[in-house]
Amino acid sequence: MHKLNNIRRFLVILASITALFVVATITFRMHQGGAPARKVPKLPLKVDVSLQRVHYTETQLGKKRWDLSADRAEYNKDSDSTTLSGVRLVVSGTAPTGDLQVTADRADYHNSTRDVLLSGKVHGISGSGMEFSSTRVTYFAAREQLVTSEPVRFKDGGLLLEGVGMEFHTQTRRLRLMKDVSAVYQPQGAR
Repeated sequence: MHKLNNIRRFLVILASITALFVVATITFRMHQGGAPARKVPKLPLKVDVSLQRVHYTETQLGKKRWDLSADRAEYNKDSDSTTLSGVRLVVSGTAPTGDLQVTADRADYHNSTRDVLLSGKVHGISGSGMEFSSTRVTYFAAREQLVTSEPVRFKDGGLLLEGVGMEFHTQTRRLRLMKDVSAVYQPQGAR
C-alpha cells in the first residue's frame, strides 16, 4: 500500500511539472512572437473595399477605349465612387496621334458615368510628344474629353500655350483654352 501511495505522489508531481512546463512554453511563445508582424489597417469610415494595384480597362465593341490603373483604390458603395492614388490613365488614340497617357497623384472614379476626376500633379503626354500639365483635370468618358478650369500648360513641338481652363478632345486632339491665353512659338532646333 505504501508503495502505491508513492507511485501516486510521483504521478501527481510529474503531471504538475508537465502542466507547468506546457503553460510556461505557451506563455514564452506568446511573448516572444508578440503581435502579428503586419496588422491589417482599418478602413476609413466611408470605405467599403480597399485594394492594392488595380487595373481597369474600358472597351467598346471589342476595341479598347482606355486603361485606368492605380497603386491603391478605395471603393465607397454609398457614393458609387472609387478613390485612387498613384493613378495612370491611358486613352487609346489613332495611329497618327498615338495613345495619351495621363498621370496624377489622386483621382476619383465615378463608377456609373466612368468619369475620372484627376488631381494633384496631373501630367499628360501623347505618343506624338504633345504634353500638358495642370492641378485638376476631369476625363469625361462619354465625350472622350479632358476638361479643367484650372491653369494649364500645353506643349507640342515648338508651341507652348498657357491659359486658364481647357477642353481637349482625346480622339481628334482638338484643344481649346478658355481665358488668359499666352502662346510662344519657337521652331524646332532654333534657339
